[in-house]
Amino acid sequence: MKKKIIFLGLILCLASGCTTIKNSSYEQILEQAMSSNTNITNTARSGYKYYIPKGLRLLDEEGSNEILTDGNSIYYLYVDYISYYNKIKSSYEEKENVIYSKRLENGDLFGYIEIKNTQNNQYFIEIMYNYAKIEVIVAEEKVTDAIAYSMSILTSVQYQDTVLTSLMGEDVLSSNEVVHNIFETAQTESGYLEIVEEYGTYEETEDTVDPDFIRR
Repeated sequence: MKKKIIFLGLILCLASGCTTIKNSSYEQILEQAMSSNTNITNTARSGYKYYIPKGLRLLDEEGSNEILTDGNSIYYLYVDYISYYNKIKSSYEEKENVIYSKRLENGDLFGYIEIKNTQNNQYFIEIMYNYAKIEVIVAEEKVTDAIAYSMSILTSVQYQDTVLTSLMGEDVLSSNEVVHNIFETAQTESGYLEIVEEYGTYEETEDTVDPDFIRR
């Protein structure tokens, strides 16, 4: 009898989309990504390199600001190698007034994930980890894919200390580069929407999500 009650409760949870079921899948992706210890990269920049998973493509890059797309949504990436170089630490306080909020910690690495509803009933996702941050807006059914894509990128970032030491003695920020405080979450998605407006919207393509993109 007890098994039947538990099974019925699970069915009701799945049918109603209860928070517990949704969040368990989010946390599973986060834990898997943070525990990955592979070091594969395919994109090199001045002072760091990282991995763009299959299913994403680069649209534009300006210094530490990069724009990627999965064929439908725009992913905005900012790599804060200055904070990394200066070993700046910051703590995140989890929130109760958003869809999902979690502090991310793995050894010396830290960050956060925050998911909010947008005005058009989509999900605005901010993930900061490993001194880099991604912002993206997706439909509810794409949230887990977006988290996995984002964490695949963020966990892959490898900083090149020798190059950064040289950069720190130069004017490291170009005049066109947008500087972000990665340790603070956005109050609204307005800044991100300006990026989307600039790069337009994209139709879904036939590209499929790489099932191994977290493990690289």
